[in-house]
Amino acid sequence: MKKLIIFALSLFLIIISFLWTACSKTDEEEEEAWSSDEQEAYAELLSLQDEIANNLDTWFLSMDSLDAINLAQQSFANSPSVTEATINSKGIAVQYANGMRGGLFLKGKLFDYKKSTALNPLADDIKEESRLKSIVNGRKMLQLDAAYSEFSYYTDQVHNINSSNLSRVGISITEYYKDSEVTVDRLTQLGDYGIIDMSGHGIAWPKESYITEIYFLTGETVNANTSKKYWDEIKTGSIPLVKTMSFTIGTKYCVSPDFITSHNDFRNDTIFFYGGFCFSFLGGWPDIINDFGDGAYLGFDWSVQGYHCANWDINSLAMMSDTSKSQAMNLEGWMNDGTVAKSYNEEGRIVSIHYTGDGNLSLWGDVSVNLLPLSSDGTPVSNPGEAGVAYPFKCEVVSNISELEYIWDIGDGSSPVTASNAVNITWSEDGEYELKVEVKDKSNGNSIGSAKANVSIGSSGEDELIDILKACNHVYLGFGPEDAFLFEEGKTVCSVKDPGDLEWEEAIIVWNGLSFSATAVTNENHTHTINGILSSDGYTVTAIGEQAGYEVAHNFTYKLGFDNYPVHLPYDNTTVMYSVERNQIQNYVTTFEGRWVWDNGNIINFTGVDWENTERLYIVFRNLVKSTKHTDSAVSDIQEPMDVENK
Repeated sequence: MKKLIIFALSLFLIIISFLWTACSKTDEEEEEAWSSDEQEAYAELLSLQDEIANNLDTWFLSMDSLDAINLAQQSFANSPSVTEATINSKGIAVQYANGMRGGLFLKGKLFDYKKSTALNPLADDIKEESRLKSIVNGRKMLQLDAAYSEFSYYTDQVHNINSSNLSRVGISITEYYKDSEVTVDRLTQLGDYGIIDMSGHGIAWPKESYITEIYFLTGETVNANTSKKYWDEIKTGSIPLVKTMSFTIGTKYCVSPDFITSHNDFRNDTIFFYGGFCFSFLGGWPDIINDFGDGAYLGFDWSVQGYHCANWDINSLAMMSDTSKSQAMNLEGWMNDGTVAKSYNEEGRIVSIHYTGDGNLSLWGDVSVNLLPLSSDGTPVSNPGEAGVAYPFKCEVVSNISELEYIWDIGDGSSPVTASNAVNITWSEDGEYELKVEVKDKSNGNSIGSAKANVSIGSSGEDELIDILKACNHVYLGFGPEDAFLFEEGKTVCSVKDPGDLEWEEAIIVWNGLSFSATAVTNENHTHTINGILSSDGYTVTAIGEQAGYEVAHNFTYKLGFDNYPVHLPYDNTTVMYSVERNQIQNYVTTFEGRWVWDNGNIINFTGVDWENTERLYIVFRNLVKSTKHTDSAVSDIQEPMDVENK
């Protein structure tokens, strides 16, 4: 026992020694990461910038300001540690021989504060856009202003007005950081926000006439802990250390767009990113959207006045969050809206706001609507179901609108039914059905989204549709109305005959694998032919229909071709129809030729189709042996399940 205790004690001491050694090594490694030579170079940079800044304050008292700034630039240039010192509109940019960057920030742009001018958060009229694609997925906003003490007059208005407007779409400003709170560490924590509003000063490096970088001036004063943590980026100039002599005193860190993307994970975020600082659409800042899951970035192509920066900030979010409209305005809609100008003249230079990324980005309206089968195995969506059995479904909606209405269409020809978001649905017959639920705002009846699911009842599947089709023995084709067909001399069918549908006689099918052909001869000895091929699953058909033998007066000859024309759901075991909505027909027709023969034998050739007045194109396969009588489908019941909570 004594030996066992001694062994255990020895093992404990070895472990403690190992941990102590590991900790000591970590401290040593940290020291090595910031060597004494590097710390000395860092201290010399800060000392030189403090010295020249103090001298500049003295020179301002006795010299013309431009002469004083030129003298400060020469002081930097004469230092052996400096390779280049450049005067720009914000101060002096300094490149050090060791790779670090710094300089003096003397003043912000001389902004026209216009404190008597009210901001314009919302215009009278909003253009509605219909092409919605994405919606900010984080319902929270981050607001940062590293120059709050200078711009508080505007920043507080931006915060208050945006807070009020964004509440309409369920977005709140959850964090609001000012001045020294806008630290380097804080700028590594930008993930999981739907809106990022980043304001302050932008610095064009090294000067406006030759820009290689645009840096964002943080509010954090240089300190040993942060400098040690980010030393690898400081020593290579990725984080310049700039002495500020304007709205705040002290040396501050600057960051680049590369810093933002390398320290944040935006892959799962759809973001509205507002770059509220000068030159924010230059120097690589727009490229940060390449790291977004989706979204857009807004910025300025030059130095911007505080008033315009704040006004565009408020106006964009106000108009895009206006839920009194029937449809959400997206970003492209706001950019194209002329009620608030997107540029202004600044001393002869046009300064504009731009965006890059997803112009279809919206704050609301592109609601997430999902239709889910609640059965454990996904029946009857992922697996065929049975006729007469009730299956539970639920519609899940992501929206700021609380009072919603759900209209269910089970796809069997029965009338849609208004119910809750959770229902039981029964189909009375085997077949393929398209289940659809439309979601509306109950307060105004506006549709905010819909979802669909394909349902199989009975022995369904790809082979079943092929089997049904190959059992069909007749095919029928129709296209029209004929008064949508245009001919030479500006004539339409109405000019020469009573309009109706162009119809192919019901013809007997001959099958050859998935290919088919059908021919019918009319009483007038006119020949109608249809030749085509089915897709491997039977859900689309490609065909050409021709009508020949119409070389007599008052008659037409036609040739119609279409590709990958989709099946119309539902179908049954005797009839399968292929058709689409009228506004989609043009997308499938590949060939249409025709002519008309007058009494005198003259021929007028077809020249085009008036697609706006084209109402239908359908091809119907029938099994006339089985289809001895027509039976209407029973209306399926939609009942609210007792065990599903309505929301």
